[in-house]
Amino acid sequence: MRDYKAISALMERTIHKYNQTENIQRQYGTDLLFSRVEIHTIEAIGEMEDINITRLASYQGITKGAASQMIYKLVNKGAVKKSVSPNSDTEVRLELTDIGKKAYEGHNEFHRASNEQLFVMLRDMPDELYEKMQEMLHLFDDMLDEKLKGNQHEK
Repeated sequence: MRDYKAISALMERTIHKYNQTENIQRQYGTDLLFSRVEIHTIEAIGEMEDINITRLASYQGITKGAASQMIYKLVNKGAVKKSVSPNSDTEVRLELTDIGKKAYEGHNEFHRASNEQLFVMLRDMPDELYEKMQEMLHLFDDMLDEKLKGNQHEK
């Protein structure tokens, strides 16, 4: 018999542990400390050409206000700069500074080293199991989106 409560508890415990990592700050090859949210914002900017606040917010699944606040922090740290987009005078383009690029590269190296075990497991996983796991994670992500939407209506 399947124990759905055990799976649910394991997922919740995993999420709680993952959320605890939000507060861990690392230097990523710089003299500055970056939180997980900050470095993943740097990663998004480093990965996407001509990114603006709207695209960043959409990519990260956050509000434009939250994205703007994060950019404000990263500009103050000297990791991100804002400039006028070549596409529109009213649009702000986000770019990494030299510090931001160094943090971006350091973060990539950190992931290469720390995720190696996970990536080996995923690489060696049978295709059918990999696809089922990916499907389950998409369903879980959609379920969380629905819960968040429902929570917004309750306020």
